[in-house]
Amino acid sequence: MDVRVFHPNAPSYINQPMISLYKSREAAKRQAYGQRVREVEGGTFTPLVMSTSGGVGREFEKMIRKVAGRVANRTGENYNEIINHLRTRLRFALLRACLLAIRGDRQKICPVPVVVNFEEEDFLV
Repeated sequence: MDVRVFHPNAPSYINQPMISLYKSREAAKRQAYGQRVREVEGGTFTPLVMSTSGGVGREFEKMIRKVAGRVANRTGENYNEIINHLRTRLRFALLRACLLAIRGDRQKICPVPVVVNFEEEDFLV
């Protein structure tokens, strides 16, 4: 699996329909990695394409349905609830990644050192 996220409202995509954007991104990933994965690694390749607006490509949707079906069979939970949960989690993960890319990490790189004034502390020995 390989994930590509694109922004459908970019100026270069304005005149293209969404379905063609997903298909072209999937085809580009398949062309770049598909043959190498099959020949060198002996596996299968699935290009997963998402847009920043939360939409997913055909291959991504097939993967979500396959995972939801397996989870439903294994746990006995409702398929519709599982697929809704997976879609929601993926979209929130995408949203978090977009926000992190826009505003950066808000955590301090180095924690603020704690200064202790030993003259004012009373130690019982």
